[in-house]
Amino acid sequence: MPDKPEQVKKGSFFSNMMTELKKVVWPSPEQTTKSTGTVILFVLIITVILVVLNLCFEQINTSYWNVISK
Repeated sequence: MPDKPEQVKKGSFFSNMMTELKKVVWPSPEQTTKSTGTVILFVLIITVILVVLNLCFEQINTSYWNVISK
């Protein structure tokens, strides 16, 4: 193991970064739209599930305390 880390030139870093970015396969606009729609739909479904569970637990909790307080 070397005593000192290798010095990387700034120009080399940006050059390598641009080279790697050229290798990236970017999604098409259609794929991006479809993925965005899927994420939004998933978030809405999870939101509805959480709201329903919250209402159910709230009702159970309210009923429980009404029985206890009598």
